[in-house]
Amino acid sequence: MVPEYTITPEPALISVTVEGLPDYLSIDKLWNDIVAACNQHQCFDILGTSNLEPAPSGEAYSHAAIFEAAGVHNGFRIAWVEENPAAKEWIKLSEAVVRNRDLATARAFDSVAEAKRWLVQTDAAR
Repeated sequence: MVPEYTITPEPALISVTVEGLPDYLSIDKLWNDIVAACNQHQCFDILGTSNLEPAPSGEAYSHAAIFEAAGVHNGFRIAWVEENPAAKEWIKLSEAVVRNRDLATARAFDSVAEAKRWLVQTDAAR
C-alpha cells in the first residue's frame, strides 16, 4: 500500500499522519511537503503519528539525504509516534540517523501525549 498522509497546521505545530508502506520516493515526497508547510506557516515543530508497515532498514538510512535535500535543518523539532509495534524499530533507526547527523532535533515516542509534552517542554527551553 502506497503511503497516504495528511499535513495539518495547528496553532503551535504542524501535525502529520501517515499510513502505509514507506519507500524512498514516498518518504522524499512526504518530507518535501512537510518542509513546504513548515515554511509557509513559519512553524518548525512537527508532531507525526504513523501506522506504517515495516520497511527495509536501508530506507531509514536514506532519511539523512532526504532531509538535507528537502531543507530540514536543526531548527526543526520532530516528535514522532509509531502505532504499529512491528514498525517501531524502523522509526527508532530513522530517529538515530537524523539525530546522529544533527539534521534536526528528533525523538520517537510511544504516545501522542508524551510527544506533545516534549514539544512543549523543549519549546519553553528555547
